[in-house]
Amino acid sequence: MSASVVDVLKWLRHGDFPDRADHWEQAGAVDAQGVREAADAGLLGLTVPRRYGGDGWSLPEVVEVHRTMAGFSPSLQSLLVVHSMVCQAVLRWGRSDLRELVLPELAAGTKIAAFALTEAESGSDIRSLRTTLAERDGEILVTGRKRWISFGELADVFLVFGMSDGGGSCALVPAGAGQRVSPEPPTTGLRASRLADIEFDATPTSANLAVGRPGFGVPHVATSCLTLGRVLVAAAAVGVAQAAVELATAHAAQRQVGGVALGDRQLVRGLLAEASILAEAAWAMVRAAAERVEERDPEAATAAGRAKVLAARAVSVATDHASRVLGAAGLAEGHRLTRLSQAARTYQVIEGPNEVLLDLVGADLLRREAATRQGGDR
Repeated sequence: MSASVVDVLKWLRHGDFPDRADHWEQAGAVDAQGVREAADAGLLGLTVPRRYGGDGWSLPEVVEVHRTMAGFSPSLQSLLVVHSMVCQAVLRWGRSDLRELVLPELAAGTKIAAFALTEAESGSDIRSLRTTLAERDGEILVTGRKRWISFGELADVFLVFGMSDGGGSCALVPAGAGQRVSPEPPTTGLRASRLADIEFDATPTSANLAVGRPGFGVPHVATSCLTLGRVLVAAAAVGVAQAAVELATAHAAQRQVGGVALGDRQLVRGLLAEASILAEAAWAMVRAAAERVEERDPEAATAAGRAKVLAARAVSVATDHASRVLGAAGLAEGHRLTRLSQAARTYQVIEGPNEVLLDLVGADLLRREAATRQGGDR
């Protein structure tokens, strides 16, 4: 289906979606029906061009949906992230026949895709993957183990990264024989995102499902997908931050302490203001990064890293301040703020820990300085 931004945001904010999202987060699993509803609403095809059956939205439009959804269900938003990353890989790096074969199914949500990069030994370090992709007689045999794969329990196809004779490569691997898919132990953040531990034992997939040529998958496909993922995760972090600010503001406006509204206290107003300012600043940076990614700006990857770092900081401050405003009520198990706080901690890690991204941003600053000095010496 082709959905408008207004229609999708209305679907997320009204009707029974907020209540259903709350149920998924409390139950610790987004069910198959929830995924189907998201697909029917057009959410899985937002980034796919219309010629392949998607909605063809620009990334600045897409991040608005991710921000809004994460405020209700950070876990379902994580499905949109990984599914979009796989769509991006196929759209940008896949052959024309592969795009025609795969993208309509992904856009419609008749097949759910998962992004299989992370390994226990290497994390998301794309230079030290142990999974192998060996091409034999028109097939690729995939051997290795991937961990903490979002919606891996429900996925119909995995984009698997590993090493081949030609270097770092990737291929689409349909779910099925030659795999063992096990649920990961429950996590505190994004606990409903159906994380899976997946073992591939010489799992065959057609060589026609390779994405990019051998040696191209890791340095180019993975990097471009992670850039997109960081922008989407940053949007989600802002959504969670703003949801926390809304909860704290409502509580401060209604709560009476000693006959005085909590919001009349200067320290409380200061907490609300700081959290709101950081969230708004992060949102401005997310939108700017989305514009750069959309335009394939050479600095897009750095912009995405900056946005993700600031958004992760903003959500950490916002949920911490909100917890202080709500007090014991916001610490209760099952309270919405408790789940938002748990998601906030997750955003410090996924799609690149803040420390790694800060290192990349710092290195970029030094590279620019060196280029400036070199230009001045000429």
